[in-house]
Amino acid sequence: MKNQENKIAANKRLAELLGWTSIVEVDGALLGKPPAGAAESRGQALVPDWAGDWAAAGPLSTEHEIDLLHNWGSVNAVWAHGKQAREVFETEIDNRDDGIRLAIVRAVIAKLEAGQ
Repeated sequence: MKNQENKIAANKRLAELLGWTSIVEVDGALLGKPPAGAAESRGQALVPDWAGDWAAAGPLSTEHEIDLLHNWGSVNAVWAHGKQAREVFETEIDNRDDGIRLAIVRAVIAKLEAGQ
C-alpha cells in the first residue's frame, strides 16, 4: 500500500508541475483538468500514471532526457549533463520496473522544481 501511495503522490506532484489543476484521487487514479484545458477533455481527464505505466513513463523519460542506472535493488536516475547533473535515487525497490518508473517521475519532478 505504501508503494501505491508513493506512486499517487509522485504522479500528483508531477501533474501539478506540468500544469494540471483541480486534481482529485478516485479509487487510486487521478483525475484533473489538463494543461491549457484540452478542449476534448470537457475540463476533466485521467492524469497519466507515469509511475505505474511504461506507456506514460517512457515518453516522459525521453522528453526530459533522464538517464537511468539500475543495479542490486536500487535505481539511480540522472537528469541534465555535465556540471548541471542532478541525481535522484530510488532504493530498496521491491520490483525493478516500479522502482525505475518512480525514479523517472521523481527525477522529472526534481528537474522541473529546479526550473530546468
